Amino acid sequence: MPVFDVNRPEGPEKKAGIFFDPNLLSEDGTSSLATTAISKCGKFFAYGVSKSGTDSFNIYVRETCSPFNQETAGKYKGNFEEEPGRLSDIIRFVKFSTIVWKHDSSGFFYQRFPEPQQESDTPDGKKSTGIETGKDRDAAVYFHRLNTDQSEDVLVFKDPENPEHLFGVSITEFDGRWLELYTSRDTSHKNKLWLADLHADKIGPNLRWYKVINDFDAEYSIEANDDRKFYVVTNKDAPRKKVVTFELPEYGELQNGTKSIEFKEFIPEDKDGAVLDAFSAANGQAFIVQYSKNVHDEVWIVGHDGSLKERLDPDFLGSMSVSCKRRDDFFFVTMSGFTNPSMVKQYKFPEANSDETKGGTYTLWRKTYLSDLVPEDFSAEQVWYKSSDGISIPMFIVRHKNTPINGTAPAIQYGYGGFSYTITPFFSPSMLTFIKAYRGILAVPGIRGGAEFGEEWHLAGIREKRVQVYDDFIWATKYLEDNGYAGKGKVAINGGSNGGTLVAACVNRAPEGTFGAAVADVGVMDLLKFHRYTIGSAWISDYGNPDNPHDFDFIRDYSPLHNVPTDRVLPPVMLLTGDHDDRVVPHHSFKHIATLQHIGSQNPHPLLLRVDLKSGHGAGKSTKQS
Repeated sequence: MPVFDVNRPEGPEKKAGIFFDPNLLSEDGTSSLATTAISKCGKFFAYGVSKSGTDSFNIYVRETCSPFNQETAGKYKGNFEEEPGRLSDIIRFVKFSTIVWKHDSSGFFYQRFPEPQQESDTPDGKKSTGIETGKDRDAAVYFHRLNTDQSEDVLVFKDPENPEHLFGVSITEFDGRWLELYTSRDTSHKNKLWLADLHADKIGPNLRWYKVINDFDAEYSIEANDDRKFYVVTNKDAPRKKVVTFELPEYGELQNGTKSIEFKEFIPEDKDGAVLDAFSAANGQAFIVQYSKNVHDEVWIVGHDGSLKERLDPDFLGSMSVSCKRRDDFFFVTMSGFTNPSMVKQYKFPEANSDETKGGTYTLWRKTYLSDLVPEDFSAEQVWYKSSDGISIPMFIVRHKNTPINGTAPAIQYGYGGFSYTITPFFSPSMLTFIKAYRGILAVPGIRGGAEFGEEWHLAGIREKRVQVYDDFIWATKYLEDNGYAGKGKVAINGGSNGGTLVAACVNRAPEGTFGAAVADVGVMDLLKFHRYTIGSAWISDYGNPDNPHDFDFIRDYSPLHNVPTDRVLPPVMLLTGDHDDRVVPHHSFKHIATLQHIGSQNPHPLLLRVDLKSGHGAGKSTKQS
């Protein structure tokens, strides 16, 4: 296990105890924290608990002076709802939601779905198994006031005409005045953006909404405000994203059309370079922006006029994230990478309420050490290879100092390639243990479908173009073998969720002998029916719509379930799923393994399925299961 240490003799955590121990939520370790939020006053801790790894969860609340640990709640292990240290509040049927506290700490906003069918109402008259497969519909936003029953929660917003829309809410961090409502119809990173004035209106279904963005033309996210001036990160006409501002007119002016919302550019898009990943306000007058350039993160301090003032850790290659508050004259940067378990640095401005950086201090705050792995014994490099269409693809290669580069090493090749998700450098003790023990390598290609180079990189790997994602991944294996990084037939490919789909599709598509093994975690295998279950219809933007005759034809050509080859030997394949996975329902893996074993009944290599019980889409696994 990692040993957490500090850069000074005494840190505050040296004398700290455990506040909340999730291991006490269930006897078998299959209940987990889905989300948490501390109230603005610091007195209340709200937490969502998911059982058996499902996406659905209940929200509970306790005071921060009432810890949940072995000493205070050990005898309630597995029966935490009976533990007297929490408040009586229980909010059920929550899914795909955060917990957003009102700034006066009187309660919080959340998204919920209708109560599922009762056991007696099921069509076949049988008792429910607790495994949901029905479509997620009719989400709504509610406000829960502390110390009241959920039946008294106030409806804030729902849209019966669009039952598959999902909602996200936030409140402006600095003043707590504006409620932000984000509406999405799928995973295409396009959303509506509405605002409501919590200082002027009563919380309820009759809030007056300022419809800032009322169509699905791009992605918009408010990151800061000065009263009625808002700072927004968007990819509107900017695939690598930019920051814009707007002044919000008075409600009447906006409604009668005498004034409109006009966006002004604050930080322009870096058209040929970095992708803007995050933006936040700090120290009153300054901003912090995080870029990703060639899949390496950069953190910059930005002046009140939008100018880049100072880059922090310019020589660091890896993943970086920033934690800051506008009122604070400091912020934290967390840094990690393939060979860096994690370190936290603190930047302190030279003076309060200023964007001045001259004289600022940047110091190591915390660092993680490992007892059995020496990060310095490993190296990570980035290479570029050509895919089937000649486009250059970046790939990280991690190896031990004793790993040979002579075409004999085993390799794990990990990928995702979808939904605008970027795999940034990550630290994995299990991967490093494999590399050390077997003198192998870890390879992580930045294939299309992700956002390694912005939205255009994502769009280059969706719908009709998804086969290019699979070629990108296959040609990464070819590069490893041709350049001596891995032995031929010794590359094991792995991915989860959309990455599981990637693995299965590549097994179907690659020439015989390309891979040494394939492990597909919780993959979407039946791409002709994925949209009929739970949240699946949200993925139509990436995969296509099987109910559309045009889309059906190209989906049929790459759906893993429908393209298992009959003319060649398949590598050893293992599919993994969880019996309570209500995101990618387990029958995707059930049907795919049945097809593999039927068609490949004479295959000399094993074709296997592993099902984790009381487990979901990666969450809810006990430490033993993991």
